[in-house]
Amino acid sequence: MSPITPVSETATTVTVNRADWEAILDRLDDRQDREAIARSESIPPDYRVAYTADETRRMVLDEVSPITIWRERRKMTQGDLAAGAGISKSYLSEIECGKKPGSAVALQRVARTLRVRIEDLIA
Repeated sequence: MSPITPVSETATTVTVNRADWEAILDRLDDRQDREAIARSESIPPDYRVAYTADETRRMVLDEVSPITIWRERRKMTQGDLAAGAGISKSYLSEIECGKKPGSAVALQRVARTLRVRIEDLIA
């Protein structure tokens, strides 16, 4: 980067040459990438989402809920998950089938029980 020329503190604009501007953007992009990596590494391994090809196919083509995918991965029945989340089995079934969206509280409880982030349950 070229040396910075002092600017009046009352100036409302600053002119930067293209090379310096691109260097600033590169540094910002690098910083954002590092922050995203740090955030992803702070998520416990059990909470990281990586769907298999079959799970992805089921969610996209068969419209299977991510909750169902995670429940099956955890080898839980709807009754097990509902009990762990403190909601009724019928309510969980309606959420899984897409009949009801599920309240924020219910989804948070389901996510905690499945050991995933709530964002991972929203298709």
